[in-house]
Amino acid sequence: MKLIKEVLKETTEQNKTLDIYISESKHDETTPKEWVKEKTHKFEVVFHFNNVPNPNYGFSYYIDTIMDSYWGNTGGLCLYGHKYDYASVSEEVMDRVRAFIQRFVDANKLNLHKENR
Repeated sequence: MKLIKEVLKETTEQNKTLDIYISESKHDETTPKEWVKEKTHKFEVVFHFNNVPNPNYGFSYYIDTIMDSYWGNTGGLCLYGHKYDYASVSEEVMDRVRAFIQRFVDANKLNLHKENR
C-alpha cells in the first residue's frame, strides 16, 4: 500500500496534538457482505492523541465515511465530548485530512462506499 506509513501532524481546537494516519480495517464474519463484495471500508483514518496517559488513546473512522458526501465534505469533527471535556478538529484540519485520504485513495486506486440516498 502506497502512503500507508505517512503521518499527518495536527492539533485539536483545544490544543491537543494528534498523529493522523491510515490503517487497515479488520474485517471478520460481522462485516457486512456488501462491503466485502464491493471491496470497501478496508481502511480507517486514525486520530491518535499524543501526550496523554494512555498511549493507545484515539479514535478511528472508515475513510469511506469521512469521504462520503453524506457528511457534506465540509466542517470540523468532534472526536469526543463530555460535559466538561471534549476534543474537536476544525474545518481547516478536516480539509487537510480529506486531502490526505484522497492522496491515499488515488495512490492505491481504492473503491469507496457511497451512501444511498
